[in-house]
Amino acid sequence: MSVQNKLSSLVLKLILLKKSDKKEQLIRIKKVHEKLNKVSPVDYDCGELCEQICCTYKEENPKESELVLYLLPGEELLYVDSPDYELYHFETYEDKYPSSWGDRGYIAKCVNPPKCNRSIRPMQCRTYPLRPHLDKNGKLHLIIDDSKTPYTCPLIRDHVKLNDDFIKATYEAWKELLEDSLVYDLLVLESKKRYDEKIEYETIL
Repeated sequence: MSVQNKLSSLVLKLILLKKSDKKEQLIRIKKVHEKLNKVSPVDYDCGELCEQICCTYKEENPKESELVLYLLPGEELLYVDSPDYELYHFETYEDKYPSSWGDRGYIAKCVNPPKCNRSIRPMQCRTYPLRPHLDKNGKLHLIIDDSKTPYTCPLIRDHVKLNDDFIKATYEAWKELLEDSLVYDLLVLESKKRYDEKIEYETIL
């Protein structure tokens, strides 16, 4: 991913807030965050098992490419004025992102990992190690797919049982996010790639 220069928060805010769909997306995302704030994958700090590798991978492996999580449409508004995250944009490509996304996507980079502001961490961070997946009939599932992850997550490696309330809340969260056509387009694309590339994954729900 080719990350561009950090965006001016004022310019970005003016651009984004003019779009009514962005406001609707942000409302939906905040609602989902509230639900996910009440649950956790396990009853302890799983970061202690791996020294927060998902937050510190770049620092531990300086020769590797930057490990970043793209934001869902609308999430970027959470980071415009945040002192804890830097907001960047990147050019999207049709083979990796839906054409409906246009030519720009966003990432948020924690400025002091692993001491990140967890209250506004990205959706992909909140619901890890679960990923949303649509089967060939369009039904939503939660899966574990670490095929693109450059590090080993102990929760996946050791087949740790995740909390039931976390699984349920994560499913409901993605179900609600799918009401956004841009998120739906993304999951269709990612799910199709798994089928096309015959990527193995474990279905959790």
